[in-house]
Amino acid sequence: MTPPGVVRRGGIVQKKAVIGGTAAAAVVIGLGACWAIDRSVEAQATERGTCGSATWELSAEAEDGGTEVSAELQSSGPGEAWEVALLRGDTSLLTGARTTDEDGEIDVDAFSSGNPGDATYSVTFTPADGEPCTATLGS
Repeated sequence: MTPPGVVRRGGIVQKKAVIGGTAAAAVVIGLGACWAIDRSVEAQATERGTCGSATWELSAEAEDGGTEVSAELQSSGPGEAWEVALLRGDTSLLTGARTTDEDGEIDVDAFSSGNPGDATYSVTFTPADGEPCTATLGS
């Protein structure tokens, strides 16, 4: 006697085919999820730290076929003059003088070719009267 939900065709029980197909689909979905998680890890990287009385953050994120590189400095007060140099390896992405805003922050962004994990990014914030503060992200 064949239990309900099981079909016999030519002596083969069809229930095994359904279970096998479901197991294969679960493996494919699991591998796809691992690939997506791995890709998102490579798609963004961030480092944070301190330098003297300032804190900094440097990040690189995949965007529009390249990488958006962002650097932020939080210093002790508004109106401070700083020189900023943002690099991808030895290539300058942004340089120039910046002044901290009313919250004592400087935020700079630049776009670079390639993926975030393909290069080393660095930013150097140098105050008018102090030591440079350098942050590095990547290999």
